[in-house]
Amino acid sequence: MEDLIKHIDIGVHNHEKDVTQPVRFDIEVLVPPLIDFEDTIDNVLDYEYLENTVKAVLSESRAELQETIAKRILDRILEPQKALAATVSMTKVEVMGFDGNLGCTLIRVKRGV
Repeated sequence: MEDLIKHIDIGVHNHEKDVTQPVRFDIEVLVPPLIDFEDTIDNVLDYEYLENTVKAVLSESRAELQETIAKRILDRILEPQKALAATVSMTKVEVMGFDGNLGCTLIRVKRGV
């Protein structure tokens, strides 16, 4: 899933608190190879699951760090058995008081993969 934009209250600085900033989410999930592929949603990790996971995490308590939110998303995305590894990238695309974008990327592979 790429380029999911959500406006969220995030940041450590006083000028970032109680205001929303646009943040882009990019998520990749590694699933087992499909040998006898059938064209059904049961054979993949549904993208709606990914989007709903982001929404659920964002509805929880406020986080100051992008890394905190990315970790929460990563923890949940790896819950299904078919998710072997995942990458969660977050990017503030309109950073207050900064001329560029700021982001983080977390990657995790399940043990035994």
